[in-house]
Amino acid sequence: MYETLISLCFPINSFYIATLFYVASLTFFFLSREGLAKSFLGLGLIVHTISEISGRFLMWPYCNMFAEPFFLPWCFSAISFILILSRKEKDGLSIIPLVVIFSISAILFSEGYYSSFSLKSKSIFSHIFHLFNFIAHACFLSGAYLAIYTIFKNKKKDIPHHMVIWGFAFCCMAGASGMLWNYMGWSDTISWNHYYFHSVAIWFYYSGFLHLHLLRKWDLKKGAWVILGGALLVLYFDYLPQIGGIHLPGVFDVNLY
Repeated sequence: MYETLISLCFPINSFYIATLFYVASLTFFFLSREGLAKSFLGLGLIVHTISEISGRFLMWPYCNMFAEPFFLPWCFSAISFILILSRKEKDGLSIIPLVVIFSISAILFSEGYYSSFSLKSKSIFSHIFHLFNFIAHACFLSGAYLAIYTIFKNKKKDIPHHMVIWGFAFCCMAGASGMLWNYMGWSDTISWNHYYFHSVAIWFYYSGFLHLHLLRKWDLKKGAWVILGGALLVLYFDYLPQIGGIHLPGVFDVNLY
């Protein structure tokens, strides 16, 4: 029992370490030490990846493979690193504050490392649905962040729009895998619950956003505010229901997890 408790402590403790690396990266980013900022971001991403893999390995198949409050910061750091490797360092480094904000939010507000789970969630399509859905959320949120960031910097860039396109693609794949999951678990392609309604609402919102670019008078500045509206929709419908009140006194209490 003691050995099991120690092993289950590893994913969350390594997440704390990853968060410290992210905070160090943000500090060096503010100090304009971009080299050190990228190094600590890479270290944080590596440790965070170990945390995610170990957590899913230790708790499989007793919970969903992905827990959004802990997985979203990984997605943001991965997006940041991809942009840096794509020679878009300024945009990649500018996402670091988003990584830190959501990492600290997971530590302070998340209800726990364990996701909700039922026997009908044992289908691999359940985990693919959550994976693609959370990646889509990360693309939508980072796209909104970059859109507002570029407005305040008085720059016009296509990266926020590209992020939304990628997010919409993952959202479509999540919907397809969700239908297969419903068919495997409930013998129907659609389960009309609140989570499905939320996913459909987000899909329709971004579908409408992408069609707005067919208008002649449409510009990137207007689009930035619409992207921000979609991000607020994602936060309200999907992210906030997964976190609870602040639990700072017990944040390092392993019994919480």
